[in-house]
Amino acid sequence: MLRFFRQIRHRLFDHNKFSKYLLYAVGEIMLVVIGILVALWVSDWNEGRKEQVKRKALLTALSVEFNANLQQLDSVMYYNDRVVQAALKIVRLKSDQAAVTSSDTLQAWLKNTSWLWTFDPQNGALRSGISSADVHLIRSDSLITLLFSWQDVVADASENEKRHMDLQLGSGSVVGPYVRLMDYYGLTYPKLPESDFTSDYHGLIRDPLFEDFITELYGHTMDAKYELKLVRQQNVKILQLVNRELNTQ
Repeated sequence: MLRFFRQIRHRLFDHNKFSKYLLYAVGEIMLVVIGILVALWVSDWNEGRKEQVKRKALLTALSVEFNANLQQLDSVMYYNDRVVQAALKIVRLKSDQAAVTSSDTLQAWLKNTSWLWTFDPQNGALRSGISSADVHLIRSDSLITLLFSWQDVVADASENEKRHMDLQLGSGSVVGPYVRLMDYYGLTYPKLPESDFTSDYHGLIRDPLFEDFITELYGHTMDAKYELKLVRQQNVKILQLVNRELNTQ
């Protein structure tokens, strides 16, 4: 084909037909330009198609990830509620109330104050999307902003969770002198035998350190609930925007 065009060019030039040769040269240049433009368009189309595939894969992975995070959040918040409810019941007790005399009731409440669930979100797809810069393929600026701030919001909640956890892990120094572990764990593991030693629930309720411990536990758990509520709100908003973008491919 190139040889054919060269032959035409030589014939026009040899026959001194300069004007025709000029038109031919312009046409040849235009063909080259059109060819380059078509090649660039095809290249851009292929690149756009690849980016679309990456974008959909990232959004799908984020949807799976944040749905799992939402389920985990709901579980953590459920057990935090149990801690709060049990702490309120205990702190309102008086030493002569039937709940103190009925050790099973107080044991159950104490057991509920020991729930220690923390939020450990899955962030694999998010980290991958940020490190590869694929997150910038997402069209929604609002979604990108929420994704970049996600780990900061989780970190704020984790600080409260750590204070909550440290307090609960130190409960043995307050509860231990009064309550036998066999009684305490017997509710969860019924195969454990009864302790040969008697738990002193009246003494526990009268101890001001125990009152301080339960009050502080209530406060830390409420703080953790508040922070996790903010995390949950952001998790839900992220899911809404992810699903909206997936449905508008």
